[in-house]
Amino acid sequence: MRKLIAFLRRFRVFLVFVVLQLIALGSYFSLMSFPRTKFFNTANQVTGSLLSFEREVTKYVYLDEANRKLMNENKELARKIPENYISVDPKTSIIRDTIHELSFERIPATVINSSYSHKNNYFTINAGSNKGIKKKMGVISPEGVVGIVYDVSSHYAVVKSILTTSINISAFVEGSNAYGLIKYLENDPRRVNLTGVSNDIKIKKGARVFARGSGGYFPNGARIGTVEKLEPIEGKPMWDITVRLSQDMRKLRYVYVVKNIFQEELNELQDKVEELE
Repeated sequence: MRKLIAFLRRFRVFLVFVVLQLIALGSYFSLMSFPRTKFFNTANQVTGSLLSFEREVTKYVYLDEANRKLMNENKELARKIPENYISVDPKTSIIRDTIHELSFERIPATVINSSYSHKNNYFTINAGSNKGIKKKMGVISPEGVVGIVYDVSSHYAVVKSILTTSINISAFVEGSNAYGLIKYLENDPRRVNLTGVSNDIKIKKGARVFARGSGGYFPNGARIGTVEKLEPIEGKPMWDITVRLSQDMRKLRYVYVVKNIFQEELNELQDKVEELE
């Protein structure tokens, strides 16, 4: 108590000044409408700026969570796409579109490590066998085809990128019925080659290139890229076709692992054909 009294005595002049100043300002703002309005408008602007900054920081912090939610929503939307279904009864499917059986499912995942500047490139995702992922499943991004699962652990999977010389993805060119194999032949993360297309087939620059769906890795029509350049190969009746990938592999972040519900059935049938050969 003595210390408080001593403090008040020591700073009594300053404290009296502060009290009088507050009274004067209060009277001024209460009597003059313009200064009062200006004061509160300025205060609101400062508060609004701080709240906007807080919202931006919050949005950044929860960006990954928001993207995961969007991926799950896209997964559910993909279940409604007709191309992801096969008809159980063709005779009745025209009458009742609900009589379909899901043939592809999408499992969302995030890329946690990747390469794109080597001869053979891979990337790692944070989803594994605990989510039903197996070897040789196709992997796509919201932009297009990006690879095939190479190895799997409980919580992770290594994916062989489309930027790999040993990967073969069957593809076709829109509007021409021309099909061939996607090959990564050069050290370019934006481009691949479409090989095996006869040069007597008319192909337009800018035509879209899609996965054919053979092997069951990807749904038929999954986008790969667009025809950027084509030239006849000297001495061969073939086109040299350069395809610009829809997905920039340097920016790959969120992907879906494609699960073919009928993959085992397809494999068994194709194995029997190979035995006959």
